[in-house]
Amino acid sequence: MVEKHITGNYEMNMVLTGDASTEETKVFFSGDTALGKRAYLAISTDGFKVVRETDSDTRTWKTHNYIGKPPWNVRILKKGNFFRFWVNNTTGWIRGPLGEWEDVYEPTNNCLSVEKPAGISLQSCTVTTLPWLQEITKPVISCGPTGSFYEKQIIPGAIIEYDDLYYMYVMAGMSGDEEGSSRRSIGVAVSSDLKQWEVHPEPLISYLDTPYDNLYVSGVVVTDDGSIAIMFSAQKFPEWQGFMLATADHPIGEFTQHADNPVYKHPTHAHEFDLIRAEGLQSKYLLFYAGFTPQPKRGPAGDRGYLLYSDDLLNWHPDERNPVFGPETPDNWDAIHVRPRSLNRIGDTWYLWYEGCNTWKPDGGTHHGWWDTVGLARSKDLINWEHYPRNPALPGLGINADQFDSNWVGWPRMYIRDGVGYVFYTGNAQVGLRTIPLDNLTNWQTEGGQTLNLL
Repeated sequence: MVEKHITGNYEMNMVLTGDASTEETKVFFSGDTALGKRAYLAISTDGFKVVRETDSDTRTWKTHNYIGKPPWNVRILKKGNFFRFWVNNTTGWIRGPLGEWEDVYEPTNNCLSVEKPAGISLQSCTVTTLPWLQEITKPVISCGPTGSFYEKQIIPGAIIEYDDLYYMYVMAGMSGDEEGSSRRSIGVAVSSDLKQWEVHPEPLISYLDTPYDNLYVSGVVVTDDGSIAIMFSAQKFPEWQGFMLATADHPIGEFTQHADNPVYKHPTHAHEFDLIRAEGLQSKYLLFYAGFTPQPKRGPAGDRGYLLYSDDLLNWHPDERNPVFGPETPDNWDAIHVRPRSLNRIGDTWYLWYEGCNTWKPDGGTHHGWWDTVGLARSKDLINWEHYPRNPALPGLGINADQFDSNWVGWPRMYIRDGVGYVFYTGNAQVGLRTIPLDNLTNWQTEGGQTLNLL
């Protein structure tokens, strides 16, 4: 039996050959017998299953049908609490296979092993460690005290630098049950180094200042005349009302909402986006947003990426090729929703951090069935996209109930300074930060780990 303990993220590749067998080959990819909990792929000619085994029972979470006779080319990717699987041309995914929805979390150190019946041979087996973006930290901005305008949620929306200070505009929510919070306002946090942040004590635009229930800030720019322009989505729960514009003379405000709001409205619901000054493009400003698409060209109905252009932030023109961004696969980790959140140009290439989401409900579980995480893609022209081959690029850590970003992560926002990408995101509705040198971010051949031969 092959066995190896691996710490952190990894990619495991193997080739199994031999005679077809009714017995299953078990590839253990999470957990350890010493913990009394482990997860494995059970592979046979019928297909493969994702199985959890504990001291007390064995449960099959997912079943993927026929894969054919050996040889079987098996690839397993662990990124935080997300796992993706390939067996020949059949693929699968799961988050928290030890039972995250039952508060059973992933160990930092996993025992990888293979148990195979007679007649099946392991021709090759390698593991490559993947050290990207695995920082175990505390939130850089936490929720506020009970009764504050950010008592339940504080989520990064957009960042600018102004007079040697950084301003992060945040979606701030109070306790409520409108998708995890309610009475959402726009707040701001201030920093001199992108690491230590102080939340301004009052919202810049309160839901009380509008006819809406919830405000979701997603973009900010400094205009030619030096004004600060923020854009946000507004919701009169549960309906989305469009994209709004507000301006001020200083990053702290006072902000004036435009009289003609909304300045743009998608035909159905739309919320998350990024807003940038688009140097060298056909218009001065570019807005890249997530809009619901009932009948996409590929995959099921869900959010897709749409481009808008403007010279004045008021009159917006959609790209005739919309939607221009879709899921990596039609049936895997991001197959339902892809939500553009952070667009950065590095050299001649655009890098996009986005939320990806698929749906699956464990039998007998109480999980709501949606599994958000963060992926990465890039493009030369904003139309033709290459997805990061080891997505999700920034998943939840999945290590324990006390770690703020163990479960779902989303709302990524990258700010570049001195050759480093500061990637802000939400974990459990608080602001997290992971950093990555741009040289590592742009090199998609490796994550700087080591490849080990297990044979």
